[in-house]
Amino acid sequence: MRLWILLGLIIFTAYFVIQRMMYPQLNHNSVMDRISHPLDTRLRYRIGEIDPRFNLSQSQVQDLAQQAAEIWHIGTLKSLFVYDPNAKLTINLIYDERQAESNARSQEMKILENTQQYTHSEKQKIQQIHAELDLANRELELQKTNYQTKINQYNQLINSINQTRQNIDSSTKFQLDQQKNQLIIEQAQLKQQLDNYNQKVYELNQQVEQFNSVNQQFNQSVDHFNHRFQPRQFDKGVFDGRSINIYEFESNDDLRVTIAHELGHALGLLHNDDPKALMYPMMKEQDLQNFKLTAADLAMLNSR
Repeated sequence: MRLWILLGLIIFTAYFVIQRMMYPQLNHNSVMDRISHPLDTRLRYRIGEIDPRFNLSQSQVQDLAQQAAEIWHIGTLKSLFVYDPNAKLTINLIYDERQAESNARSQEMKILENTQQYTHSEKQKIQQIHAELDLANRELELQKTNYQTKINQYNQLINSINQTRQNIDSSTKFQLDQQKNQLIIEQAQLKQQLDNYNQKVYELNQQVEQFNSVNQQFNQSVDHFNHRFQPRQFDKGVFDGRSINIYEFESNDDLRVTIAHELGHALGLLHNDDPKALMYPMMKEQDLQNFKLTAADLAMLNSR
């Protein structure tokens, strides 16, 4: 009887040792979990501490964690994780200077986006005014040409009369006076139009100067932003073998992918070199809203 008990213990122990070797994530499940679920190779996790300054409830974080696990499920067609309120592995949201910096980044990003919208709107206005002034300039040039033609014709007529020294009757003199007065009126109107045009050109130049100043400040702000806020590193979340601690995120999409990244570490994966991959050490080129595992992620998982 003792022999059978001993043999059973050896088989039981060997089974769990082999199982842990084949499925590294089981190292993070409790002994009781493994005994009560001997054929279940999924990593069990639960939601632990959530700092209220993140403004997320327990159920919201749980939902995002399940979405993070679903990234792995969809990518591998395997169920690798399961939520268990009694699990050993916890996911915690811990507020520190990293999240404060992330909040500052979000605020400055909003300012930059608003400034960019303003400069874009102002640029469109300037382009519209430019187009209107170009049209007005062409019309003025045509009016100036027509006016100069009338002046030339009038002067030629006066020169012709003076050269022939002919006497003109009162009717002709009246017509010449009317023509002269009309030219004086047209000259005054043309001058007024030119003054208005030049005023608009001046105002446009002022707008362009102001736009260039705002645009220069915007570019300087962008340079400052890029210098201060470098691409977000995944060390904002840390897996220490017992828990996943998240210190920073900018959105629900950001948090979901960050949790998925740390779950990858819980599976025994290190970082890879594909900038679009989940297990890339920097969050930079990943599509946060519609993220899918890359070939590099799957290759690492299959080579564990």
